[in-house]
Amino acid sequence: MIDSITGRLVRIGGDHLVIETGGIAYRIFCPTRALSTFHSGEEAVVYIHLVVRDDAIHLFGFTTAEERRIFRSLLPVGQIGPRLALQLLSTLSPEAFVEAVATGNVEQLVAVKGIGRKTAQRILVELRDKVSPELLGAPTVLPLSQKEETALRALTSKSLGFSHREARRALERLREEDLPLEELVRRALEIIGT
Repeated sequence: MIDSITGRLVRIGGDHLVIETGGIAYRIFCPTRALSTFHSGEEAVVYIHLVVRDDAIHLFGFTTAEERRIFRSLLPVGQIGPRLALQLLSTLSPEAFVEAVATGNVEQLVAVKGIGRKTAQRILVELRDKVSPELLGAPTVLPLSQKEETALRALTSKSLGFSHREARRALERLREEDLPLEELVRRALEIIGT
């Protein structure tokens, strides 16, 4: 069983990346949201889910173990295969998916290309008791305030370029301090930089 692959990113395609380690290059299918966090030539760690079929072996990769757990929780649901589960994670962040399941938000799932209303309802019914922020190793996701949303947009802008995940975590650490916007962004930058 392959748990993760660490190596140099050789190429990034529309739905996959190629990572080289030990003289072997692996093609790994990833959510498009994850692909945007990788850069060719960098060293990276990719969490792997292996699918073996009669005619092929496919590697599916994720930036976090949490994202992989969500992917794996979707596979036993009827009408959901690896490609559709990947499409769902390309559209929704792990936090958004957990929130959609927790709140029974069919519309959020139907917004994913390839998921109809019946499939969305099946996901909600089958995963309601299996998927929770605690089970996925994620803290309960509290909505961001308007000031935090503005700071998040600044931190994830092209000029600063931090990932949504690391910026949000930094802002959540500063929640109790009730800082003005500029100070909030400055302190979040310090946290991300450490």
